[in-house]
Amino acid sequence: MLRRSFILLVLVAALAPPSVFGRQPEPGAELVNASSPQSQAARRFERILQNIEDSSTLNLVGEEVWSSLVARYKPEIESAHTHRAFARAVNSLFDASGSSHFEYFTRDDFSYWHLLSAFKMDGRESRVEHAGLFAERTGGRWFVRGILEGSPADGSGIRVGDELLSVDGVPYRPIASFQGKAGRPVIVKVRRRPGLTYNLQVTPVKESLHEALIRAMHESIKVIQHDGFLLAYLHGWVLLGPGDEYDALLKLQPAVDGLLLDYRDGFGGRADVARRFLAGNKNKGAKSYGSPRWSKPVVVLIADGTRSAKELVVAAARDYDHVTLLGTPTPGQVTSVGGLVPIGDDGLLMLPGYRFPQEGKQTLPEIRVDRDIRYSAGADPQLQAAKDVLVAMIARGLAAPGACESVSIGP
Repeated sequence: MLRRSFILLVLVAALAPPSVFGRQPEPGAELVNASSPQSQAARRFERILQNIEDSSTLNLVGEEVWSSLVARYKPEIESAHTHRAFARAVNSLFDASGSSHFEYFTRDDFSYWHLLSAFKMDGRESRVEHAGLFAERTGGRWFVRGILEGSPADGSGIRVGDELLSVDGVPYRPIASFQGKAGRPVIVKVRRRPGLTYNLQVTPVKESLHEALIRAMHESIKVIQHDGFLLAYLHGWVLLGPGDEYDALLKLQPAVDGLLLDYRDGFGGRADVARRFLAGNKNKGAKSYGSPRWSKPVVVLIADGTRSAKELVVAAARDYDHVTLLGTPTPGQVTSVGGLVPIGDDGLLMLPGYRFPQEGKQTLPEIRVDRDIRYSAGADPQLQAAKDVLVAMIARGLAAPGACESVSIGP
């Protein structure tokens, strides 16, 4: 089972995430405390429990349920000999609580660095060495799930679906593999398929991960020619930012025939700007979010990485007759962030806040297209199907497709 790692960043006044930027444990992680790991784990856990008790979290979980869960998981948590084992055990406890946006991150998590860079907490250093690779761990192996547009990995020859084997001869780890290597070329060894490996050169950078995501969104904007039509495209990595990526799309609207909006993976944020952008003038009686914005046909790509605020956006978009959802179901993780608490200098606790009615409810695609990224060599059947569906919508003048259509493509 894949661990969550993309998170919702929700602002309390508006709308205040998983897949996966990599929260899975890996071998070789640092000890919690080299001299006394068990006692250090116990002290760390006690601090976490105190912050939870001082918050409103127990109102969501229930005090009796929480006490029972803590008693069950406490021995494993306090006996952890590495920080990653500690994080895995703590997050198993949080998962058992039934509340999303209840997580503990370490410095080996992309979410840790995105939170620091997005909120600049405690004046801490929020820049991190990275190559723009986002990986998921499945079957004990790391696979490239996404590549940030304009990042060092973009154009390096690395493809989505490649298995990440090593960096400079050392087994791959999401953050640690690039630490201390900014500005210096490294060799990333990947397996494209069983029996075929490549050594590819990448030069990491040190920067704010949040700024890298915002830049990648703008870099992703392009016009695709498909079957005689012009299609705008945006990879919406995050919904926390100025929202000027939507202004850029609106400038393209007169020159294109439709829009591919890719909401697979990334982080959440605020749903209001995206909902206003998509509301258009084809609203089927749903709530209006302001003046008409994007009015031409849209296909929104969704998957298990479409979390949090993005789920609110796509759930609303089902009521717009110029929008079709394509891909696989969202996870139904729609709770605000109630608090972010540093735990020591290498841990970060995220506490759940307001639970939206959408929590626990998946948003289903109108057209289902499955995708297995492993050893896919960059092939993207969901995006290809989205192009075909969008062209069909344009050609038939926005006639709505049949609900719950299913398309089986890929491995």
